[in-house]
Amino acid sequence: MKRANIVKEARVIHVIAAAFLVLAGVLFIAWSDAGDVVTRWALGGALCVIGAARVLGYFANDLYRLAFQYDLALGLFCIIFAVLSVIRPDSIRNVIPYAVGVYVLMDGLLKLQTAFDAKAFGMKHWVGLLSSALVVSLFGVLVLVGSTMWTPQLLVGIALVLDGAENVWNTMGTVRVRAKKEDRFEDLL
Repeated sequence: MKRANIVKEARVIHVIAAAFLVLAGVLFIAWSDAGDVVTRWALGGALCVIGAARVLGYFANDLYRLAFQYDLALGLFCIIFAVLSVIRPDSIRNVIPYAVGVYVLMDGLLKLQTAFDAKAFGMKHWVGLLSSALVVSLFGVLVLVGSTMWTPQLLVGIALVLDGAENVWNTMGTVRVRAKKEDRFEDLL
């Protein structure tokens, strides 16, 4: 399979996985009073999909290596946490807000670094990437610190929605492929 096709497929898979993350966040927001079973399965399923997409994306080798550069470690973290949330529900229940907070904070901070790398490559959208990374990072901190205004379920839901949306924005803004015959760069979608 051609390198460009692999990167295109990784980009599409990454966007679809981010949509699962947004969906899980919406479920947390909509059913913040729901039982642990619903939220555990929603989170476990979304994290498993996003983890697998991140691991695959890491091996896609896009031109600038920006979008997927940290995805192996974060992908494996997502898969491990997804499996634990399903097979060890009693021991993971109280940890979910903290684990999601750490994941969202780390993803935001790594995307912050990606924004600065995008600036070094001369990409036009680096300020937008930087802004979204800052918002997601700050919200990751908010999830970890907690809030008296919102329940932990609601905070987790909002964090997942923001992180999923940022993953789409980051993937669409940074993945590039070199065209084979012409020495030029092209967007994938």
